This record gives sequence, C-alpha cells and structure tokens, in this order.
Amino acid sequence: MNYYGRIEQPSPILNVNQKLWTIDPAKNISKPYLWDVDIIKGPPDNVTIFQANVQDQVAVGLRLDRVNQNNSGVWTTLHVRQDLHGQSLDAVFRSEISLMVFPTFHMWFDPNTHSPENAFGIEINDGTNLLWFVFADGPTETFQLPHHRIVVTQTPLNEWSTRTVDIATQWKDAGWTEPDSLSFILILGTTLLHPGTWVGYFSNLSVNVAPYQAENLSSGGRLAIIIVDAVVILGLASITLLMEREQGKRSGRWRSKA
Repeated sequence: MNYYGRIEQPSPILNVNQKLWTIDPAKNISKPYLWDVDIIKGPPDNVTIFQANVQDQVAVGLRLDRVNQNNSGVWTTLHVRQDLHGQSLDAVFRSEISLMVFPTFHMWFDPNTHSPENAFGIEINDGTNLLWFVFADGPTETFQLPHHRIVVTQTPLNEWSTRTVDIATQWKDAGWTEPDSLSFILILGTTLLHPGTWVGYFSNLSVNVAPYQAENLSSGGRLAIIIVDAVVILGLASITLLMEREQGKRSGRWRSKA
C-alpha cells in the first residue's frame, strides 16, 4: 500500500520511563517527574510510591497499608497520573502501550455484580468512563459495568511479565466516544473487604505511536497537501526560469563586450 508520507510522533506520555523523580511538597511524597499522585485513604492508612530494584529490574513500586479500624472509607487507592489532551490524546489513541508488570496478589470481585474489590494495573479515566487494565493471576476476561470496563489479563504473580494494552480498541468496544481529555494512571487499590499490605511494581513503560499517514487524512486534507505541493513546485520552477533568464542576459552582455 502506498502512502503519501509518514509523520512520526514522540511519546504522548512524558518521562515515560519514569527515571526522573522529584518531591511533591503538598503530599510529602516522592514521585516521577511530570507525573501527579492522587491518594484516597483513611486516617490510619499508609500509601507510598518508591523507586525499587526487583529481581535485577529497576521499577516503580506502589504500596498501601489498609487498616479498617477507625476507617469509614470503602477504597484505599494510590494513583500515579498523567493528563493527556490535544495532540497527546490523539496520539495515545493511535498507540500500543507496553510495560513490564510485577503483580503480587490475586484480583477479587463480587461474583454477582463483577464489581472489583482490589486492583493493580492501568486506569484510563475521562471523568465519566473508567477503563481498567488489570494484571493478576486469574483468567483473562472482560467485564462491562456502567461507565466502567475492566480488562483482566492473566499474569503470573511475583515475577516480571511484559504486557501490552490497546486503549482505542477497548474504548470502542465499550461503546464510548473518544473524549476531549483523559488521564493515564498507574493504579494500586483495595477495599475494606481486603485490609492489609498490598504492593505492585511497574517497569519499562513504552509507547509506540502509529505515524500519521496520508491515507488517513480527509479529502480536504489531501487536497490541501496537493495544493501546497503545486505552489512549491511552481515557485521553484519560476525561480529556475528567472535564474536562467538572468544567466542568459549576463552571457549576452559578455559576448557584446567581447
């Protein structure tokens, strides 16, 4: 298949490998540079994000300690978030995202409603709809809830595995329209049904953005490119003609002097 041209784009997620870190003074927590941290917890809970080395693999670690005593909250969660809009949003919907994950616990959910009771993975959140990619040792399956789609990918516990996610396909399969903005989130969470200490690790996050191709442009876009090219070609031809005429005049003057 012939394309007019390809326009390469960088990763829409900044500091994608999360090697650069800083301190969030408002939350008194370390975090990857250009990423934000959101925390939901009760007074006795503890959450942290940290740099780790797990089985000789540099990683981002998420940990939470859920305590039910004197705690009225249903969820305790830790989100490491980056917001996307404009060209970055468009790019992430044309991307295949891969990463290494190291889950350490089973995923539980209500067998009747499929409502999740804990989570480790990726959350895509547009303010109305939630798309979860959960990595756990249960079978690979998908649950569609009101405004919440959960894609469980079978992943062995306590070892590294490489997984890929396709946001655009899952978003379309959920029947949702592409949003104006969304948040890309690494998530760790548990509910009051499962107190205790929970931890998971992420590494080698990468984004492979499919390039723009002329066939994907609208007819108006292709026409605009053709017009611009025609103008450029005519301009170059005019410049060449003027240069040839000027050279001819100079040659004529030289012969006259001779």
